[in-house]
Amino acid sequence: MNTDRVQIVGNGVVAEIALLGAELQVLRNTEGANVMWQVDEQYWNRVAPNLFPIVGRLVNDSFTVDGVSYAMRQHGFARDQRFEVLKKEDSSVLLGLRSSEVTLGVYPFHFHFQVRYRFEEKVLWVDYITENTGDVPMLYSVGGHPGFALQGALEGHSLLFSMAGERVGFTAERRLIEGGYYSGATKTVDVANGVLVLTDGLFESDAIVFNEPVFDAVTLMNAKGEAMIDFYCWEWDAVGFWTKPGAPFFCIEPWWGWADGVNSYGDFRKKAGLHCLEAGAVEQVSYGLGLR
Repeated sequence: MNTDRVQIVGNGVVAEIALLGAELQVLRNTEGANVMWQVDEQYWNRVAPNLFPIVGRLVNDSFTVDGVSYAMRQHGFARDQRFEVLKKEDSSVLLGLRSSEVTLGVYPFHFHFQVRYRFEEKVLWVDYITENTGDVPMLYSVGGHPGFALQGALEGHSLLFSMAGERVGFTAERRLIEGGYYSGATKTVDVANGVLVLTDGLFESDAIVFNEPVFDAVTLMNAKGEAMIDFYCWEWDAVGFWTKPGAPFFCIEPWWGWADGVNSYGDFRKKAGLHCLEAGAVEQVSYGLGLR
């Protein structure tokens, strides 16, 4: 028995999740190849990290709450913590992480953060369930960062956007990133036909980020025009698309929160994009990964 991973099955599909970080490692058809990127230190040392209690980077990797300073690395600490198996069934698993003396030293809120993976036919849903177990309002962000294995070079791959099952064209402002932070500048991206052809040049500076996406599904297509993965999210605050030039992976990142701006000064209570949970409250957000 593998005590470091759990496996769940759907309709002809299999997923494997590591307890470290509650990180999805494998998603494949029963007879097919894994669609998830596999770690290569040359490019990236993660597969599909879960981002909590922040998304993105803080200026100086630190923040203050009520005058007390805390240090926290990009994307928070959940991705480096071992989760507990709370409930396991054939097609679903619920994993949990509770606040502790260790987490309170870097993040002054009591919480129970749960990640649930559940199959609905061939779609793997990822639920983020955040509970404020303290007695004061809790500020946090959460997000996903799944990386998918490319089929050859990035060039030739594309993204197909849709809303309510119909292809959607749009023009949106891409939020530009400088040194891991929002620069305050934007650049117009025209996806009038609902398809964005991917090139390394699009990612020379960093991720492509859209706030308040006007689409609820994205399909990653290979050079043959075949769907590799369908990505669903009905409720994201923002979405990031990211790779490194020359790297054999591509990430689609649903976010409920985002990085600091270059001029942020660290007061967590004034940080843009945070969610606020009252004492005892619970919030759930979700995204789905579909295989055909």
